[in-house]
Amino acid sequence: MADAELLPLRRFRSAASHYVAGRPVYAPRLIRHVVGLTGLTARDRVLDLGCGSGQLMAELLKNPAISQVTGMDVACHALARASRRLHLDTRSPRELDRVQLLHGSLTYRDDRLRGYDAAVLMEVIEHVDPPRLAALEHAVFGWARPATIVVTTPNAEYNARFAGLAPGAPRHHDHRFEWTRPQFEQWCAEVAGRHGYRAELSGIGPADPELGCPTQLGVFR
Repeated sequence: MADAELLPLRRFRSAASHYVAGRPVYAPRLIRHVVGLTGLTARDRVLDLGCGSGQLMAELLKNPAISQVTGMDVACHALARASRRLHLDTRSPRELDRVQLLHGSLTYRDDRLRGYDAAVLMEVIEHVDPPRLAALEHAVFGWARPATIVVTTPNAEYNARFAGLAPGAPRHHDHRFEWTRPQFEQWCAEVAGRHGYRAELSGIGPADPELGCPTQLGVFR
């Protein structure tokens, strides 16, 4: 299933050198923070939507309390990398019961995504064309409806602190937009209100007193 609106994160080198392999340079910290926010307990199931090469999935699988981790991506080659990272070819049948990879797009309603306790969209929404964000919203918040949804996205205001990044330029050539903090706050409030969630906003990474953190975080419950 191809979807031009949701492209895979690709390896590239930016002038600011703040991304590597499509992830922020502080990706380990970001991932640890996100893992701690899912609020999972024994037997819970979690989705990594736009899972890419499976970095977050690998961390989630280290928690024995999580009964299942499912990753979904639109790019087959990203899923192949995730399969290698997660060593799916050598895991025991019991271990394989805890993990699965799905090929699909986040802009379409998908019954396979229902019944999960938490979902993460880590550095994903900015790769979706703005006219398609409503479709993603309805597919994830309206149809899949996990109890907790964690969303991270760049803070456009913080870009001024990246040396070598031209004013107004995005951090990644495939970013369709990058929001300021008020823009992200407005989107979170509107999405939460439409679908019966409560949104909690904060940031991840070194905080600038004027510009905030490099990454914006929204936790919907």
